[in-house]
Amino acid sequence: MKTNFFENITSLNAPGIWKIGVQNDANGHFVVSVLYSPNNSNEPALKTIAPLIFKGTVAEMDEGFFEAIGQPVQATAGLYSNVETYNRNLDSAKKKLSQGNKSRPVQKTASENGDDIEVAETKISAEEKKKVYTDAIRKVVELNDACKYEEALAILPLVSDYPEKEQELNKRKADLTRKKEQMAQALQLFNQD
Repeated sequence: MKTNFFENITSLNAPGIWKIGVQNDANGHFVVSVLYSPNNSNEPALKTIAPLIFKGTVAEMDEGFFEAIGQPVQATAGLYSNVETYNRNLDSAKKKLSQGNKSRPVQKTASENGDDIEVAETKISAEEKKKVYTDAIRKVVELNDACKYEEALAILPLVSDYPEKEQELNKRKADLTRKKEQMAQALQLFNQD
């Protein structure tokens, strides 16, 4: 008997560890549990992700199983990728900050008790701020196109950092939130069947 099960796994383009449990009954109904995680994951917070549970008949599973797991697996892979990228960026920022403090001008301010306190001046040029914003919005658009709404919301710039972009940011946030909720409802409906 030939099956294309492993071809379908490969087509998801999400290399990692797959834990799949299958339970069936005499009436031809299946309960399938799927837990996916990327190979090199050692982030403890991400291990709290619960497995996906699907229920259905043989025909329903054959027809819709891989279609149903595609988006959640991609979101999980993106989440892991985003955490790894975030941690690398955080380390890089810490290094730059520690190097920058050595060369950054220092301003002295008097404290309540009269002692001088050194305060490093932290100014970002308008050009750097614009580049950071543009890069963040570009990534938000990519994540939106990949249906990774929660990740897009997580990196969406804050209105408090860019008050001049308030209308655009609020519109993007509302759109991403709506799409995220719609996807959650669709997944919930599918899982109930």
